[in-house]
Amino acid sequence: MRARRTIVWTIAILFGAATAVGTIAFFNTTIDKFSISNTILVFLSMGSLAFIWLDFILRTEYLRN
Repeated sequence: MRARRTIVWTIAILFGAATAVGTIAFFNTTIDKFSISNTILVFLSMGSLAFIWLDFILRTEYLRN
C-alpha cells in the first residue's frame, strides 16, 4: 500500500509540473507573462486531477479516509 501511495504522489506531482510547463510552451510565453499564480493554478489543478484518477485506479483509498 505504501508503494502505491508513493506512486500516486510522485506521478501526480510530475504530471502537474509537466502540464504547467507544457501549457507555457504551447502558448509560447514565459512565466513572467503567464503569471506565477496562473502557473501554480495549472500545476495544482492538473496534479489534483491526476491524483484523483490514480487514487481510483491504484485503489489507495486516499479519498475515502
